[in-house]
Amino acid sequence: MSAAVHAGRETPAPHAGDGPEYAGRPELALAAVLYLLSRFPARQSPAVAQAIVDHLHIIEGDARLADCLRDCAASLVEDWRGYAALSAHDGGGAPH
Repeated sequence: MSAAVHAGRETPAPHAGDGPEYAGRPELALAAVLYLLSRFPARQSPAVAQAIVDHLHIIEGDARLADCLRDCAASLVEDWRGYAALSAHDGGGAPH
């Protein structure tokens, strides 16, 4: 996989396999991560948290997006990795 360097960080570059039309429409990655963020509190699923991490990496590595969006995404990755680990440790889902 190729990599992009942004503010001294090496991150995976987005590619066509990363999602539906992300290569041609980077705003779809933003829409997807917003949707995933809205769903996490109800489920607290490690899979949802990991999908958020994956999308944050896509956003962080896409040079077509504004630096402020890329920097914000980069700053959230470690937090969401932690949420993924915590939710996996807690059983992987909120009670219904």
